[in-house]
Amino acid sequence: MKVSKIILYFVVLVVSLLIAVFTGNAPSDSLNGFFSHILLGLWLCILFEYVSKIKRVREYSASLNNFVIIFGGLLVGTFYGIWGDFTTILQDVVLPINVSFNIWTLILAVPYLFFSMILLSFCISKYFTVFIGTKSIDARPFMIITSLILISFDFIYLVLGGNVFQNITPVTSGINLIILLNLCVLVIYFLFAITKRRPRISGFSMRGVSNRLNNIDRQIEDADRFADAARQREKKAQAQEQQKRDQRRRQRDLERKQSRRREQEEKARRKRQREQERLQRSKSKSSSKPQVSRTTSSSSVNKKELLRMKPKTGVLTPDDFKCIFCFELPSTSDGHRGIVLCPNCNYPAHVDEFKNWVRTSSLCSRCDGTIPSSFRRNPKVIPVKDYLRAYKFWKKKF
Repeated sequence: MKVSKIILYFVVLVVSLLIAVFTGNAPSDSLNGFFSHILLGLWLCILFEYVSKIKRVREYSASLNNFVIIFGGLLVGTFYGIWGDFTTILQDVVLPINVSFNIWTLILAVPYLFFSMILLSFCISKYFTVFIGTKSIDARPFMIITSLILISFDFIYLVLGGNVFQNITPVTSGINLIILLNLCVLVIYFLFAITKRRPRISGFSMRGVSNRLNNIDRQIEDADRFADAARQREKKAQAQEQQKRDQRRRQRDLERKQSRRREQEEKARRKRQREQERLQRSKSKSSSKPQVSRTTSSSSVNKKELLRMKPKTGVLTPDDFKCIFCFELPSTSDGHRGIVLCPNCNYPAHVDEFKNWVRTSSLCSRCDGTIPSSFRRNPKVIPVKDYLRAYKFWKKKF
């Protein structure tokens, strides 16, 4: 037993002793009340240990054919049933007839006796052995011996009455009903254990054994057929579900292919339409101003080139079109200077200021991006007039 359990039981007994003293049930005042309080605390300790024993046995899915559980329960129930005649607490009489039966025996004795009697009956109907520690004995002799011992206890008490304990007188009159009923049940168990015999193997007829085996075989075959039918239904349902999933997947693939084909056809149609519109615009321009187009082909810009002149930034402002060195917008007065765009950030700079800068640095003064050496030697110069067109184009989108 663990030390913690011992301490707990000791505390319970000490508390019971203190309650007995403080309620005026000291040994000098009333032995019945004093021992009743002590036995009440002891009952709590026994109950805790009894339940713990049952839990330990049931942890291994074992039967309760244990000596402590059966004989100990009967012994505790018998003792507390006898003390019901001597206790001064829980002494309210339940039955009006001339028998001793009170709440003390109903709460403290009957549960032990009832549960242990059930287990004792299993010694003839269910259990073949009873374990005493690690050893086992035959259940029938155990039942006979246990019944004889408890019958002797009950009979001696019923004969002697209140003279069992010296210096302690009973507080009730009449026959103890619990002990009387316990004695009757034990006598029945004893006679039943002596007279009834377990059937032997020779007692079973071969025809009965054969019929039993045939019934078991039929039950197994029925269970196998039922399981096979259930498996077949499950396989069929799985196949149908897989077929539906495959069909849905093929339908989705077909819809995606059709959607991609429609998108490609729509893109091709739009591309042809844009090419036709571009050709028509070029034809109309060439037919209306042929000489001007030849002379100004070098300075005219189209929309694609205007898009290329856009500085690389999220939100455009007029400051994004200013020279990164002099911070001035290009003007028509700068026509002889030209504009150079950084190949990294696409921000503008006057060509003369750009050439002065790249003599001492190979990095852009705005984005710190590396400017290729070929671009530094021969930068692409955009006429100011074209850059102003781009500025006017993007100015509408500020």
